[in-house]
Amino acid sequence: MKKLIPLVVLVLLLLTAGCDLAGINLTTTTQSAAINSFGASPPSVAAGESSTLSWSVAGATTVNIDQGVGNVALSGSRVVMPTATTVYTLTATTAAGVSVTATAQVMVTGSSTPSTPTTPPTYGLPVINYFTASPSEIYAGSSTILSWDVTNATSASIDHGVGTVSISGNKLVSPGTTTVYTLTAANTTGYYTRAVTVYVSGVPSPPLFSVSGVIASVNPSIISGPCPIDIYSEAVITVNGAGTVTYRWEDSEGGIKPTENVYFSSAGSQSVGTWWPVGLSGTFWVRLHVLTPNETLSNQASFTLNCGSAQTGGWAGTWDSNWGTLVLTQTGDSLSGTYTWDNGQIDGQISGNSFWGIWSEAPSYSPPDDAGEVQWTLSADGNSFTGQWRYGLSGDWDGTWSGTKPP
Repeated sequence: MKKLIPLVVLVLLLLTAGCDLAGINLTTTTQSAAINSFGASPPSVAAGESSTLSWSVAGATTVNIDQGVGNVALSGSRVVMPTATTVYTLTATTAAGVSVTATAQVMVTGSSTPSTPTTPPTYGLPVINYFTASPSEIYAGSSTILSWDVTNATSASIDHGVGTVSISGNKLVSPGTTTVYTLTAANTTGYYTRAVTVYVSGVPSPPLFSVSGVIASVNPSIISGPCPIDIYSEAVITVNGAGTVTYRWEDSEGGIKPTENVYFSSAGSQSVGTWWPVGLSGTFWVRLHVLTPNETLSNQASFTLNCGSAQTGGWAGTWDSNWGTLVLTQTGDSLSGTYTWDNGQIDGQISGNSFWGIWSEAPSYSPPDDAGEVQWTLSADGNSFTGQWRYGLSGDWDGTWSGTKPP
């Protein structure tokens, strides 16, 4: 009898209202939530580094990410630090219990096997295992690679002109501005989408002006003669562009020369040099210390000085040389003279058994074609010398210059 009471009451209510069952609207829904985006940035990290998962979901009452992340808000981000390549699965569930999933992969360097997504396809919809852009940030005019993998789908496409694609693959794209690419996977049940953003910034800044190399030298490296002797050191500075280099010379005895500057109009190399007074026998070194634009130390250019008596011959006199007859006059540490090739002239300074000076020739007696630097080293008996010459005051040596005193 108690079981009949609810049925009787229902019948009475329907009769009283003047309605029949055809007038009652009974609504049910199996509509799924929409995962607008779910991705990892960066998609690839080194071991010990982190990536950020970001997502946006609509129409869900709960959102969950596996791999220990747990329940999250409808939209947000979470920093993760996987120890191996990992696929994160986001599950969005409606109040009616209908769920959809999306995945994002974080690749860890040195790990090639991603963990397997734990959530199978729901209600027959396609599953986008991953959809990434690598790199996700590029400069205008550069390219990035879109990569994707889809299961349970009969077709796939990407917007912004990419078009129909295979269900797994890669595509090189070169967007001119920041672009959101959307991958759509479809089958007979319906379709599913995933979006990835490629951020495009302006032209990269040109490299900053810097010194890329400094090489110091002392030539000759073994010097004999009465002390004190002035030693000449030289350094070649190489830069990557236009700018001013500030430097100073330093030696093994704690000596520091005053700071100097050299200007470069473009990328390339220039030589700088200085004289050092040395008064004792021994082995020493000098180096060039670049202060700006980037602090750089050259190699330690070593040399050995043997203090002794003057050579028996000396520089003054007539010499037979490979550039003609050479007539030299010495006044203190100064040496000058003439030679027969193109009415040449010599002028410079003596330091022990070394001579550094300038050669010049007709018709202009001026660099770059008719003048340059010369260096000679006198033999121990003072009856011969060897050396080298070059156009101008820097750069590679262009030839040899030697001579002997006639008997």
